[in-house]
Amino acid sequence: MYGRTIFRFLSLFCLLAVMTSGRAQELNLEQGQELYNGNCASCHAVNRNLTGPALGGVLTKYADDKDWLYKWVKNAPALIASGDEKAVTLGQWGTGVMIAFPTLSNEQIDNILAYAEAESTALANPIVEETEGPPTEGEIDPSVYYALLGLIGVLVLIALLLVVITATLITAVRSKDGEEPFTAKDIMARTRSILQNKFVATSLATFILVAGGAKLIVEARQVSLHEGYMPDQPIKFSHKLHAGENQIECQYCHTGTLKSKSAWIPSANVCMNCHKYIQEGPQYGKEEISKIYDAIGFDPEKSQYIEDYEQKPIEWVRIHNLPDHAYFNHAQHVVVGGQECQTCHGPIEEMEVVYQYSSLGMGWCINCHREEKVKSLGKDNDLGLTVEDMGGLNCARCHY
Repeated sequence: MYGRTIFRFLSLFCLLAVMTSGRAQELNLEQGQELYNGNCASCHAVNRNLTGPALGGVLTKYADDKDWLYKWVKNAPALIASGDEKAVTLGQWGTGVMIAFPTLSNEQIDNILAYAEAESTALANPIVEETEGPPTEGEIDPSVYYALLGLIGVLVLIALLLVVITATLITAVRSKDGEEPFTAKDIMARTRSILQNKFVATSLATFILVAGGAKLIVEARQVSLHEGYMPDQPIKFSHKLHAGENQIECQYCHTGTLKSKSAWIPSANVCMNCHKYIQEGPQYGKEEISKIYDAIGFDPEKSQYIEDYEQKPIEWVRIHNLPDHAYFNHAQHVVVGGQECQTCHGPIEEMEVVYQYSSLGMGWCINCHREEKVKSLGKDNDLGLTVEDMGGLNCARCHY
């Protein structure tokens, strides 16, 4: 009896030791991502087939045969040449042959496959972040309006109360002196006489004209200014993901900034340079990318373009729009002036949904011409010249 108990205890101990040794090398997903990008990404995706099969799920599939998996990754051609049945079958997949990676250690292979497993799971369960609205300059919380209305109401009530108290006191004094009480008619007569006073009337009229004129000027200066404008777009495109996390240069898509008046909206074929292979996004899955395929005519299952397909334009909604009488040239500002995109468009690399960051009004442009130093061709200008110093405030520079 005791011998059987001891045997069970030793068996359990050995099992725990094996399990512990198996976890001694902690999986490193960051290293796995780095190795995957450097060695595997050109042929394998994590959740779909490319030149090679998807890597998501491989770690689970070969959990009981990892020694064979290590041999396959390190030298697949040799394993096929040896006649290994599993290797020969796998070697017939697709049109290419798995190249050898003899320098990868077993732990590194585990990390690559663990990363592929985690990334595949994340893509299958996308998390859509809530989009925060743009910080509109000068916007007032609605509660402030309610507080002001409440304050005005309280002041009106205090004024009415003071009138009632005053009338009561005057009536009490008149009654004591044997005079007639102070009536509402008397209050109206006194109020009318005050309003008919030339000084009071002039002051009220001046106040109304100044306040009304100021409001009119402020409102007029906001005409055609759309600071904070953030329309819905036909495709949910994240600048935060593309320009921020993936660090894609703005000029890769907006090539007009280097050679044209307009920045240009990229055509769908520019998107396809990447999305021919990247068919799922981390936020919206396949849904948004499929709209690009629908526009250009691409079959993601066959990974090829559809013949005789009638392509459809993607109807993007314009956000930044200057009036027709104002001339602006992107190349002049970016190439000659050396300005960054963020000078006008704000932290574009942080925007999930793009909105108009600056007012782009005449006063805003003039202030920029007065303050921003010109950095021709991206180099610092030792003279510290601004556009104003170079005649940039001449009306004909922008209006001709």
